[in-house]
Amino acid sequence: MFSHRITTVASTAIGAAAIGLAAVATAGTAGATTADDAFIAQMHSLGISFTSPQEAVKEGHQVCSELAAGKTGTDIAAEVLSQTDLTTKQAASFVVGATKTYCPQLATQLT
Repeated sequence: MFSHRITTVASTAIGAAAIGLAAVATAGTAGATTADDAFIAQMHSLGISFTSPQEAVKEGHQVCSELAAGKTGTDIAAEVLSQTDLTTKQAASFVVGATKTYCPQLATQLT
């Protein structure tokens, strides 16, 4: 289950969704030194914050656990959406970003 500790920090429209996320990920993480840093920076660039870096990493890995258990990216994004105050675009971007960062081998399950 996803934590209520994923929050939005900005109320501006988020332009990146699943299709445009690769460009945002590259631009938002150019100076990152680890996959965790890159993921946190990417989420921050989308207006998504966490209570701690450890929480961000934990929630990102939760996406992979759910994909590995057979859920689709759509299922997971809907779950995130129902348990947080993220927008639909932010929830989708969170799932795609976590998958690309932590379990790219499961990316085919994002549909």
